[in-house]
Amino acid sequence: MPYITLLFRLFIGGYFAFAAVEKIIDPLVFATSINNYHMMPESLVNAFALVIPWLELLCGLMLIVGYKVRTNAALCGAMTVMFTIAVAWAVMQGLQIDCGCFGAKGGEEVSWMKVLKNTGLFAMCVFMVLFPTSVLTVDGWMEQRRA
Repeated sequence: MPYITLLFRLFIGGYFAFAAVEKIIDPLVFATSINNYHMMPESLVNAFALVIPWLELLCGLMLIVGYKVRTNAALCGAMTVMFTIAVAWAVMQGLQIDCGCFGAKGGEEVSWMKVLKNTGLFAMCVFMVLFPTSVLTVDGWMEQRRA
């Protein structure tokens, strides 16, 4: 299990970190993507567009290095659920919009396939919450230093 967790840590961590960078560089594009979903008051869109990418980046990097794996996997899982609900909502509303997953780099059009892909990402996060022990972690290194 530790090697599967390592694989999931690197994949999910890399995915979240990569997705965050363009949103941080150009928050206006991300804010526009959020607004296209028509799910939140416009007064909250800019704040959301500024905060979420930094949380994605932080959690992604922490998963990559293996720090507080369970906590960061749970946060990535929670964000994935939030994103999946938004995509499903857009599909049910018949919106033909870009998912906004990668900011200015683009994503893919919202679809049930995107919901399915996100469900797979969520499953990986759940796995890491249930089995957080992994190889090559900052947590493991810190534990060895204490011993």
